[in-house]
Amino acid sequence: MSQFGRRSGSPRTRAVVLGLGPAGRIAAHRAAARGWDVMALDPAGGSMPSTVGAWAHQLPAWLPADAVASRFRPSVVTSGGRRRLLDDDYVVLDTAVLSRLGGFDVCRERGMRHADGAVTIRDGDGDGEDFGAWTSSDVVVDAVGAAPGAAVLEARQLAFGHVFREIDVPEHVRVPVLMDFTVPTGSDLPPDRADATGSYPATFSYRLPLGDGTWLIEETILAARASSGADDPRRAELHAHLHRMQSRRLADLGLDPARAIADETVDFPMGPRHLPDDDPRKGHGHFGAVGGWMHPATGYCVGAVLADVDRFLDQLEARADASPPGGRPLAWLRRRGLHVLLGFDADQTREFFDSFLSLPDAAIREYLTGTSTPRTLAVMVALAMPLGRRNPKTLARLLATFADGKPVDG
Repeated sequence: MSQFGRRSGSPRTRAVVLGLGPAGRIAAHRAAARGWDVMALDPAGGSMPSTVGAWAHQLPAWLPADAVASRFRPSVVTSGGRRRLLDDDYVVLDTAVLSRLGGFDVCRERGMRHADGAVTIRDGDGDGEDFGAWTSSDVVVDAVGAAPGAAVLEARQLAFGHVFREIDVPEHVRVPVLMDFTVPTGSDLPPDRADATGSYPATFSYRLPLGDGTWLIEETILAARASSGADDPRRAELHAHLHRMQSRRLADLGLDPARAIADETVDFPMGPRHLPDDDPRKGHGHFGAVGGWMHPATGYCVGAVLADVDRFLDQLEARADASPPGGRPLAWLRRRGLHVLLGFDADQTREFFDSFLSLPDAAIREYLTGTSTPRTLAVMVALAMPLGRRNPKTLARLLATFADGKPVDG
């Protein structure tokens, strides 16, 4: 038992955080900064994705300055090759700095949160050990995320990329690009070819300076239907497709994959199957991807967590609703957006994003990071005009899919 357990007589707020991924670590750090006694339970002691990005306007004042590894204004590129510089700064965060956010105790055991709010530690032998006085902790933050066997959406974001030293990246490629929807050379193959792309989702290229003299060049599928099963053949097909598209993209960019110093694979669900029904009266809440902070149509999460953690903890302490900003109405609207994306073929996806990326910067920013349901809906309505001009059939498909009433997994 750690030092935390010996402070059971402390009059200060006692908080247990389950899971030390980015959301759990941020919540534990900010809870400790309030003077709370905080224990985080994570059998691995914590984890962090290889690459973490966010919009600069989401960063709170308390975040250490050195947590920002690189900062830049990114471009987007439509499927027709039209380039546009966005009027908003994007950052790549230093995961080593995020991993050092502390001020709390860590127990490397599995924590179990029960319906009555009690927390039990389960040791390596599978025996349960009561968590002393902490079974009645004042606050419990469940940030476990998509644990094996969790009920998550059968919709996933997948990506495969390489890290190159900057000196190995051609000068014309050293331009930060958030999304490049151009189709790599050799990808438009006849339908009788085994590796034709027609049956696969659209991919885009993501090219960012990591701030340490390296660049990440990554091919991404924003959202695709696939389960969490390790043996799901669809997931294997999608990863193979990403490898092919990445190879063709690198060839177009003049990059030799043999000169890469690392590679990165991304594969995560776009959110929980059902948003949790937390009881604010008990001071218990889910936080991060599992609680609905991940944007289910983009995969963004860390920026939203950073921007909202202090409000979330305020609400827990006050025994008030600690749901994500916008609550269930905004979550429902964003899930309809994900449902629409999953209903598009590759060409329709590219037409959709060509239209989306033609909207004013304020509208793009609102949809990606905004927390207002009416304003998000307004952006969706505004998108209809440019999409209808490009392809009325794609707009009709969007409207029919949005209104069909089926869930994301339907």
